[in-house]
Amino acid sequence: MTASIVIEGKISVNAVLHSRYRKVLTLFYDVAKLQRKRNTKQAKSLKQILESVSSKEIKIEAVDQKWFETHANGKTHGGIAAIVSERTYQKLPELLNSKLSVIFFLDGIEDPYNLGYTIRSLYAAGIDGIVMKQRSWLDVEAIIIKSSAGTSELMPIALVEDIETTANFFKSNNYTIACTAKDKGQLIYQSNLKPPLFIVIGGEKRGINRTFLDKADLRFTIPYKREFAGSLPLNSAATIIGFEILRQRYYSHKEVV
Repeated sequence: MTASIVIEGKISVNAVLHSRYRKVLTLFYDVAKLQRKRNTKQAKSLKQILESVSSKEIKIEAVDQKWFETHANGKTHGGIAAIVSERTYQKLPELLNSKLSVIFFLDGIEDPYNLGYTIRSLYAAGIDGIVMKQRSWLDVEAIIIKSSAGTSELMPIALVEDIETTANFFKSNNYTIACTAKDKGQLIYQSNLKPPLFIVIGGEKRGINRTFLDKADLRFTIPYKREFAGSLPLNSAATIIGFEILRQRYYSHKEVV
C-alpha cells in the first residue's frame, strides 16, 4: 500500500496541487467555517482552491471542526487539509537540467524545521536543486512542507546513498565542488561561485564528510564581524551562500542606483 500523510493549511495544500512530486488524494474543508466567513479573504481563497480541483480526480470532503481537532496538528490550518501521497525524489541526472545548474548538498541535516527553512531560502535564491543522504522523511514531511512555505514541493531534490559516487558524478559532469570551511578557505565574497556548481554545506553536529573535502575544488568561509567560536545554523549559512550566488549570477555587473 502506498504511504500517505496529512497536510494542512492553504499554502501547503496549494503547493502540493502545483507539485510534480506528489499528488493530493483527498481534500478536506471546514464547511461551517466556509459558510460563516464566506465574505472574508480566507473564505475566498478556500473557494479558489476548491474550484481549482473540481476538474481533477481528487476526492473532496466537507467536514466539521471536530475533524480538524482530531486530524490537524494545530489551529493554523485555516479550515483546509489534505491527504497526499508520499513524495517522489529525483535521480542525480534529473537535477542537471542545464549546463548552468547550481546544486546544494545538505550534509548531516536532521531537523525538519531547519530543512524546511533551508529549502525556502534556496528556492527564493534560485538554486536549481538539492541533494541529501538517503533517509525516510515521511513522518515529518508535513512539517517540512509547512516550514518551507510549500517550496519543498517545487524544489527538485535527490536522495543518495553513497557520498563518493555523488562527488564523482558531479566531478565527471564538470561541476566545481565547493565546500564551506571554518578556516583555510577564501572569503565567500572573494570566491567565484558561478555555475556549474555543487555546493556542500555541513550540519552543525558533524560538519562536512571528508570525501567532499578531499575532492573540493574550492573552500570558502563566511566571515564573522565578532569573535565567535560557534558555527551558524545550516539554514542561515545556506541563505547567505544562496543569495551570494544569486548576486554573482545576476547582479554583479549592475550599477547601484
